[in-house]
Amino acid sequence: MNTVNNSTKFENGKRYYPISQHYRELFGEKVYKVSVSVAKSCPNREGHQGMNVCIFCDEWGSAAYHQFRDLPIMKQIQINREAIRNRYKAKKFLIYFQAYTNTFGNFSCLETLYDEALNEADVVGLVVGTRPDCLPKRILHKFANLSKEQYLSVELGAQTFDDNQLNFLSRGHNSATSIKAIKKLKSLQNVNICVHLMFGLPDETDQQIRETAKLLSELEISGVKLHNLHVLRNTGLEKLYKESKFFPIQLEEYARRVAIFLENLSPKITVHRLAAVASRWDQLVAPSWTREKMRPTQFIDDYLEEKQTWQGRKFKDN
Repeated sequence: MNTVNNSTKFENGKRYYPISQHYRELFGEKVYKVSVSVAKSCPNREGHQGMNVCIFCDEWGSAAYHQFRDLPIMKQIQINREAIRNRYKAKKFLIYFQAYTNTFGNFSCLETLYDEALNEADVVGLVVGTRPDCLPKRILHKFANLSKEQYLSVELGAQTFDDNQLNFLSRGHNSATSIKAIKKLKSLQNVNICVHLMFGLPDETDQQIRETAKLLSELEISGVKLHNLHVLRNTGLEKLYKESKFFPIQLEEYARRVAIFLENLSPKITVHRLAAVASRWDQLVAPSWTREKMRPTQFIDDYLEEKQTWQGRKFKDN
């Protein structure tokens, strides 16, 4: 195991704590996510309390395998799991409820889907993507019970803790809601909490990024997944981009902001992803580097190496 500094050890020479290392430490081997699309909507698309669709979200709602989303969940799992098994010789899997909001809708249907997924062969847990304002008591109770016997990770789309930026994104919730949601999930004790963040938002500052890292460290979340705000077709953001009212940041600047975030983040927090990847190239408007799967991560790795910095370098555990 590579030693980056005197107190923190990261796997494979990384300068941050990769989610792969967390899985290996927990399960004793590599574990792979199998994405499924079962949620059909979210509060924004339903227009709850006057909400609008998030400015960055296209019709697929971040579905990784949108071509399978109309198939029954068991069929989706079987197709995607076997593809991953054959490609990586994988033996253990987490079912990732990815698209839209997977705690929004009929509770009994959601409960059945969770349970069916866990009954599939070689499945060792669930990953559930949702929003800070979609954690009703019944869902929290279900999560509490699931986490007693299974690995459960909840991916929370906070995106930013700046209320002006949340309004720009048309998220329909504020930063206080995100903090409250994290604390609710923390009260369940065994739930792994991964917070989604976006960089490259209007009026974003270095100090804001540092404060976000400090806040998430203080809240003792489990992991982060980082995205660059990018423009997809048929979104509100595309309209602003074409009107020259929004300019996505380039890879070099994005890497700089990621580095600021990581060096102020607790080294105990796992990093699920460093940058977004546009899986549907035909839907990407800008920036072009978002369509590249490997280069952005390698660029950030090289940037951290060049600057001789790493996750937690400026973190102070008080």
